[in-house]
Amino acid sequence: MKALSLAWGTFLKVVNKLTSSSVFWYAVFGAAAFYAYKRLTTPKEETFLELPLPNSGSGLPKDWNPNPLVEEFHAYFDSWFGNSDDLRDAYIKALSLTNDQFHLLVQTYNAKYGKKDAATLWTRVTSWKKILFSWNGDQQARMEQRMIALKLNY
Repeated sequence: MKALSLAWGTFLKVVNKLTSSSVFWYAVFGAAAFYAYKRLTTPKEETFLELPLPNSGSGLPKDWNPNPLVEEFHAYFDSWFGNSDDLRDAYIKALSLTNDQFHLLVQTYNAKYGKKDAATLWTRVTSWKKILFSWNGDQQARMEQRMIALKLNY
């Protein structure tokens, strides 16, 4: 019992010493400010899935799933050494979709990775400007134009 009270007394002394230091309080307030900033600037997943589809879903084939293409985009944007041909192929696949499919693709990407990375598909596509060496980026410009036309540039 004496060892427990000695340990408790030592713990209280350490806590009192820590909390009396101004550096401790700067660290606590800094961590709280950073946490608040991240919470306020990261969009919620539900924000992206509430947008109505352009043709009310009539352009969605039965059993079509945007996740494989979403994963292709994310694999490229999340990697350090992506092959630009993979991105070009993903753009070509995305541009061949109907408006409803394209809309759902963007919304799914944003809901899945917008909150985690704090970067939507629009910010990923537009930030990848002309640093690709094996192609001229025409598909990227077409992708941007389509996102603007469908009001998905957020």
